[in-house]
This record gives sequence, structure tokens and C-alpha cells, in this order.
Amino acid sequence: MATAWKSFWSRASFVDRLYFGYFIGLGLAIAVLRHRVPAWPQYLAVHALCLAVITLLIFTAARSRVARFLHDWYPLLIFIVCFEEVARLSFLFRDGWQDAWFLELEARLFPVPPTVWISRFASTLFTELVELGYFSYFLLTMIVGGVLYRRAEKTPFHRLMATTVISYFLCYAVFLILPTEGPRHTLAALHTVALPGGPFQWLVLTIQKHGGVHGNAFPSSHVSAAVVALIYAWRYAPRLGAWLTPLVILLCIGAVYDRYHYASDIAGGLAVAALAEVMVLGLSRSPSLASLIEGGRASTAE
Repeated sequence: MATAWKSFWSRASFVDRLYFGYFIGLGLAIAVLRHRVPAWPQYLAVHALCLAVITLLIFTAARSRVARFLHDWYPLLIFIVCFEEVARLSFLFRDGWQDAWFLELEARLFPVPPTVWISRFASTLFTELVELGYFSYFLLTMIVGGVLYRRAEKTPFHRLMATTVISYFLCYAVFLILPTEGPRHTLAALHTVALPGGPFQWLVLTIQKHGGVHGNAFPSSHVSAAVVALIYAWRYAPRLGAWLTPLVILLCIGAVYDRYHYASDIAGGLAVAALAEVMVLGLSRSPSLASLIEGGRASTAE
């Protein structure tokens, strides 16, 4: 059994190991605190299913290019599952929303709440510009990752994925420790100005309607993931980075303009992206970890 486990674990990439730790760790927390989680067996079943899928991808990755592609890119789908789940577990450790901390902080920093102040610029043109940036979040990691994945040397791609996964996990940890619902809920009475828009606003609202969550406000995982992608674009494809920078800036503005986030959430997202990159750089100082992160597997050289 020990030999079989060692053989399996040696095939797992750095990202695979992160997800095993995440699903097992959070699963244990749910089991221990099951009295706080209605329908807790369903969450454990989802964790078991995700682990089974990842295990299958680990075993089949070396058999074909398609299988390897699916293994390398599955985090983009798992993110959706985890994000939705964490929002439903907002009160796993806490008994209520913690927005009061951010409302008090921003009241000290700004004479008018940023989501209210920025409404003075509301117009169809402005809305469409910032919604274009906000929508870009859904494509940024795919664009940068796709450019890096096409290269023969896959090290930059694996580092991008590792940093992105870590940034999300840091966000998830804060979501559970300090759950916040965001200004759309806490400052709704002050949001009296309508935000006119067009196609991009409709697109973002449609996504939010079907995939949005109540919670997960601080820090902004959208900003964090977008900035990670931008860091790797500038590092490995500077021309692409120059094109994407305005979109990330618009994304940050749009997150506040759309009233999904406090200004603090944007700052938090930026900090998480920087911390995730520092963590990957630090871990890469270890030769064994560097090989695992940059090569995708401990037993396979790219």
C-alpha cells in the first residue's frame, strides 16, 4: 500500500498536491463542524468526486496529449466549484458577516463610500468600458496561459497555474475566516444612481445572475487572479502584458463601480496576488520544489 501511494504521489504535480490538501483539509473541517453545515454529506461527496477526477487525470496524463491537456488545465474548472462552495460555507467558522470592519475603515479613509462616489461618473460609455475590463477576468488566465502553453518549454505555464491556485486558496481562507457580503448588500440604500449600460453590462449581469454568489467579497479573487495573470504576461510576454494592463485596471475600477466590492477588496486582491507570487518564488528556492512546480511532476521532465 505504501509503495502504491508513493508511486501515485510521485506522479502528482504541485497543483494536484495543493488540491488534495485543500479538499481533504476543508473536508475534515466540514466533518468536524457538520452541525454548522446543512446537508454536509453533499459537500463531502463533492470533495470525493473532485479528488476522484483529479486522481484519474493524474493516472491518464501521460497516455495522450489530450489527457495531458485536461490535466494541465483542469484548475480553471475546479475554481468554479471551489468558489461556489466557499460562498455557501461563509458561516462555517463565523456566525455573521464581518463587513463592519471594512465599512469603518473606509469611513475613516473616504468622505463618501467609493461605490457611491464613483456613481457620479455613471454613463453608458463609462459602464461599458469598465464592464469590458470586468468581463476580461473570465479570459485573462486562459489568454496568458494559452500563450505560455503553446511554447515548448512549459515552465512558465506551470508557474502561472501554481501561483494562481495559491492566490485562490489564500482568498478562500480569508473568505472563511472573515466572511463579507460586499457593498451591494451593505450599502444598498445609498446606491440610488442607476448604472446605464449596453452589451458588456448585460453579459456581466447575466454571468453574475447565473454564477454569482452572496459573499466572497474580501479580498477580490477576481483582482487577485487577474493580477497574477498580468504578472506572468509582463514577465514572459511583455507585449501581451502591455495590451492586458488597461483591462486589469478597468477590472479593478469596475469591481467597485458595479458595487460588488469595497475599495479595500481591490487592495486585498492586489496584496494576495503579490503574496502568492512571493510564495512561489520562495518555494522555488528549494531544488526539489522548484522541479515540482516548474516541471509539473516530480517524476517527469518537461
